[in-house]
Amino acid sequence: MALIKRVLLFFLSLVGIIVLLIGATTSYAQDNYEADTLEPNFRFYSIKWLNIPDKEGGKYVCGTKVTTYDYTGRKYNIEYYYLLTSDDEIITQFIVNAVQMSVDNPETRKMEQLEIKLYASVLSKDGVKFLAGMRGNDDSDKSVGAEYTEFDREGNTKIFKDLYKGGFELIVHHIPGAEVTIPIKTNIHYKKENEQVLDDCIVDLINNRQHRIQSSVSIDESIVSRVG
Repeated sequence: MALIKRVLLFFLSLVGIIVLLIGATTSYAQDNYEADTLEPNFRFYSIKWLNIPDKEGGKYVCGTKVTTYDYTGRKYNIEYYYLLTSDDEIITQFIVNAVQMSVDNPETRKMEQLEIKLYASVLSKDGVKFLAGMRGNDDSDKSVGAEYTEFDREGNTKIFKDLYKGGFELIVHHIPGAEVTIPIKTNIHYKKENEQVLDDCIVDLINNRQHRIQSSVSIDESIVSRVG
């Protein structure tokens, strides 16, 4: 009987030693895991037309800008617009950038912004992707985007107006292969008559282009006549 007790005590002490060894070897371990969470995330939106004149007063940028941010201070800007270049060509540009905002001075509410490098972005509505941008070759540029030289007035103008209405999703890749979806809620201030601002801007931009071309031709003819 005494021998059985000694054997049992031996095994119990052995188990205790093993437990202590396991605790010592795992006390500095780190557990990595994934979990779905349902945390409230209030988001704020700003949607406006891009309606920018040049030095002569004629329009050279027409489009839409959508901005959204939440309580974490992460802010996303979406811009899609026509641009009248210095070569008197109308191109279309799509740009998405992100910044992390923090309060630099609580008394003055001065904000500090740190640019976040993005790798890709996609706009999607009802499961259909309709606009996409990638990061360029310049490593110093943290935004993503695309440029189109074809002047698709009807198609692009519709997208400008759809962006102004809201009701779509922004999908961004902060890390290649990992995407984050940001909902762009419906613009509660949208009214059909608001689109006139964009329509007038585009008409002015096209007229401005013609004016520039004609002015350039007039200058060239003037130079030729003086030389002759």
